[in-house]
Amino acid sequence: MSEPDKACRKCGITKQATEFYMHQGRRRSRCKACLSEYYRSRYKQTNGKDRVFEQSLKRLYGITLDDYNRMAADQGDLCALCAEESDTERRMHVDHDHATGKIRALLCHHCNLLLGNAKDSTDRLRLAIAYLERHQLDNQPAYTLAAGLAERLETEGDSHDR
Repeated sequence: MSEPDKACRKCGITKQATEFYMHQGRRRSRCKACLSEYYRSRYKQTNGKDRVFEQSLKRLYGITLDDYNRMAADQGDLCALCAEESDTERRMHVDHDHATGKIRALLCHHCNLLLGNAKDSTDRLRLAIAYLERHQLDNQPAYTLAAGLAERLETEGDSHDR
């Protein structure tokens, strides 16, 4: 059974229910088009991304955009973990201790995910390093490894045939 049509509180036009986003199990009062217009307007009123980003920095970490930019400059605009430039258009992430909230440094997207997925566990990261080292096989490309394995199998096969 389809939902009844609904009138938008903003534009007053009656539209299909699917033209209204769901929120907490109910349809929003503004249609998708009006809600989109509202969000665009709000974005412009906040002076764009820097303003929104600074609000997030203050709310989440208690720092300003100037503090963030100073941290980035102190790190040479490089990730504090891999010492490389970010390979995405994204800003670097503010790395912090989740238990204390203390800010550690700025990390690129990949390094931030690495620490997050390891749950900031040095033991888990040591185990991951040991795992990679066990399976690294001297950094040989896969085709070199496959060729070497094929050669070994041929040699072993010849010795078993005798």
